[in-house]
Amino acid sequence: MNTPAGILLPECVLSSSWLLVMATVVAFNTIIYIGLILSKLIPLPRQFHPGRMRRMLRKINVNPDKDTAADRIPRPEPDETDDPYENMRRGVALRGIPQAFGLAGGLMILMSATAFMSFFGTGFGFELIEFGVGVLFLVIAMVLGRSHVKARTLMWIWAASSAVLVAMMAGQAVLVDSQLPLAYSLMVMVAFAPITLAWRPSLVAAVLMLVSMSTATVLVEGDEDARLIPAALAGLFVSAVLLRLRLTSIAELSDEKESYVALASTDILTGVLSRHGLLTLMPGQVGTAEQLNEAIWVMSIDVEQLGEANKQYGSAYGDDVLRAVAVAIQEHAPPGCLVARWSGDMFLVAWIGGRPNGERIARDIREQILLNGVNLGKWPTPLRIGIAAGYPRTTTFDHLIEEATAYLAAP
Repeated sequence: MNTPAGILLPECVLSSSWLLVMATVVAFNTIIYIGLILSKLIPLPRQFHPGRMRRMLRKINVNPDKDTAADRIPRPEPDETDDPYENMRRGVALRGIPQAFGLAGGLMILMSATAFMSFFGTGFGFELIEFGVGVLFLVIAMVLGRSHVKARTLMWIWAASSAVLVAMMAGQAVLVDSQLPLAYSLMVMVAFAPITLAWRPSLVAAVLMLVSMSTATVLVEGDEDARLIPAALAGLFVSAVLLRLRLTSIAELSDEKESYVALASTDILTGVLSRHGLLTLMPGQVGTAEQLNEAIWVMSIDVEQLGEANKQYGSAYGDDVLRAVAVAIQEHAPPGCLVARWSGDMFLVAWIGGRPNGERIARDIREQILLNGVNLGKWPTPLRIGIAAGYPRTTTFDHLIEEATAYLAAP
């Protein structure tokens, strides 16, 4: 005779509503893992590769490198601001919200399919609706992932969709007279705000969710009427805390990224731009010069015989001279210019505008160094200056640098 194995529980425990909720949570957790596995095994469709499209066009005697109608299609402006934190937050939302739609859609499809197989033959109206909503979420995920929707719009779309999803579950709870769909609503309430990444749409959606949950709790008969509304409030509070924590982490990452960028773009010794920093900022200067139809000027300032000064007075003295030269250049260079330490003993100054007086700038820099007292009569700090200019449409920044350094004019 075979004896039953496992844990035997009394009937009052097995028939309690809280055991059903716990079983639902376990099943939901299992569905999440299945969804994660499917998201790894079934990648979302990607855009058509441009290289493949070019090869196909060449086969039909169309040269994609020439001016075509596609070249005249206006490109969307990047959704960026001057605030690094805001840019990072929007970037996270642009990547995360379409993925959240895809994951939510896959979970809803799995849940509806599981419910249909479990209650086969008893009617599947709501399961069919849930399946359709899941498919809709997958379509939204693919559309949003491949379109140029602004991050703020994405946040509102996600918050509104979450509120509609909770309202749909509340309506299902009322029609079937069961509190089980409200348990799923609590999960949505906890998870939606950290994905939204914005307070205003999260607060609006939270109010709508609370109204839907409260209405369904009043209309549905059950044993947990007095606990569902406090549970909904607790879920929304946890969601707000998670949102706050995520925004704080994004702010910290943004500050850390900015410090790394500043460190990579700034010369540690002199405090001016580094070579990398100047090359990073020059495309913006070139674009401005092209719009204004102005010339770009590049001036090279070479501190001569710095190696001999280092040998005679030490490298610390040479560092003091470079710092003093950098300060003098910043004070006497044209306004709005970019000052960078291009190499060990050479500085570059780039700006948009008229031709400067190289002799006057060199004289002012030497006088500033004398006033700083950095050389203390040890070394006269000889400087050589070269200047080059050109328009963005006829020359390049690299060519201007070569011209300025090749024709150094003695002051």
